[in-house]
Amino acid sequence: LVRPDGTVAYHDAETGVFFDRYVVPVLSHTELAGPRLRELCGEMNAQTNAQVWDFVPGALLAAAPLVDRRQVTGIFILAARCEQFALTPEVKALCARTGLDEVYLQQEAGAVASHDRDRVALALSFLLAMTADKLRLASMDSELTSLSLQLSNAYEELSLIEQISGGMRVNRSAAEFFRQACLDVMEVVSVRGMGVALSSDLYHQEPVLYGQLSLPPGHVQRLSQQLLTVLRESKNCLLINELGKDPNFRWMADQAHQLIALPLIRSDRVLGCLFGLDKSDGDFDSVDAKLLMSIANESSIYLENAMLFRDVHDLMMGLLHSLTSAVDAKDAYTCGHSERVAMLSCHLATQLKLSDQQVERIYMAGLLHDVGKIGVPESVLQKTGRLTPEEFEQMKKHPQAGARILDDVKQLEDIIPGVLHHHERYDGRGYPSGLAGKDIPLMGRIICLADCLDAMTSNRTYRKALPLEVALNEIRRCSGTQFDPELAEAFLTLTPDQFRALMNEQHGSGKRLLDMQTALRAA
Repeated sequence: LVRPDGTVAYHDAETGVFFDRYVVPVLSHTELAGPRLRELCGEMNAQTNAQVWDFVPGALLAAAPLVDRRQVTGIFILAARCEQFALTPEVKALCARTGLDEVYLQQEAGAVASHDRDRVALALSFLLAMTADKLRLASMDSELTSLSLQLSNAYEELSLIEQISGGMRVNRSAAEFFRQACLDVMEVVSVRGMGVALSSDLYHQEPVLYGQLSLPPGHVQRLSQQLLTVLRESKNCLLINELGKDPNFRWMADQAHQLIALPLIRSDRVLGCLFGLDKSDGDFDSVDAKLLMSIANESSIYLENAMLFRDVHDLMMGLLHSLTSAVDAKDAYTCGHSERVAMLSCHLATQLKLSDQQVERIYMAGLLHDVGKIGVPESVLQKTGRLTPEEFEQMKKHPQAGARILDDVKQLEDIIPGVLHHHERYDGRGYPSGLAGKDIPLMGRIICLADCLDAMTSNRTYRKALPLEVALNEIRRCSGTQFDPELAEAFLTLTPDQFRALMNEQHGSGKRLLDMQTALRAA
């Protein structure tokens, strides 16, 4: 195989003395065959057919271009001993020039088959066809390998996007969503660190960085603020493979070398950003940017939906607080009762290690447990002294009235059991259904405890408030009869002072439930 410039790139070293010690050295000798060979190579192009020459005395040479993608990458030369080989003066002169014994050459030439021009040309055509097939197969194998790799990467990327999309529940906290998203991205992109920063005017969440990379205190906050400033102006992907050369992020060069950051944008507003540090295998490139941009777009949709959900949720909680305030306003002696019952119920649900969603629903049920009292005459609610049997029967209807009020609100149907059954007793002597034991819905059993504790420790028209210690002893005494013993045990884990702090906690209508849950878990 000869290069396009005429130099020998490769020859078969197993061809014996005639070719290896005579033909090849003559072809390689710049003064002997070099000029003519370079001239041959210069004349050949992709369309040139196979040609046969006798560059070397006593040998035939067939040559044809090796073509790849319409470009001549080399010249195939097939050498054969011609039938008329003899020790002519010219052959002897070449032996002298190359240091080859002429008698030894003649002996070796006798062991080599002779060929005419047609057979050499035919052999070369076969060689070219086989080589072209091998090159084609090698190219196809390379393309298949490349395609397989691309498909594998595309599958991983699509799976990642689908996985992140599947976690886009609006009631999922931003911290939980982005933590999982960052961990998932790190498995595909393979970076040392993946983080998220959200705009502080929209979210009360500190920027975080996940992965192996550990930054000094304050570096994550500083990097996040700087990224948000830059991305608010450009609103495009930021890709830096040499932090030490970038004036804005040179201060990070001792901690990381590469950075990629994508803005989280909705309605032309930057809500935050995703950022990755130090790719494990090479530099960040357009493929990484495209994948992370898809993740950023999905995350932006989640953020926007979460904002809308939060607004609707806060509106609903505000309306519920207003409704319970209206109920409590009918009876000056029970002002704040619904809020305290909701707080105590929420505490007990937290002690039972129920999910955040269950705790929230129990809190709402506690707020609305007495909503049915809207239908009870004020003369009964505010009566001084004990109620008559007829008046008590009117009062006993408020759980069912409350359930009917909520029955038309689809979003509140799951809290109706708490409203309807918060006056049931564990021994079956309660109302309105006379349920007993575990047949009473858990929500009802929880609110029953909270309601009774607050009722005992509040002033009523017919009696003074009991001391908290006395009320707690009464709950302990009635465990197993009026109250679920397991719930009573969990409820009484707080000390009287902790109960006082909990019952005095004031929550305005705009207070987020998550903050309230955090305070309870800390207690």
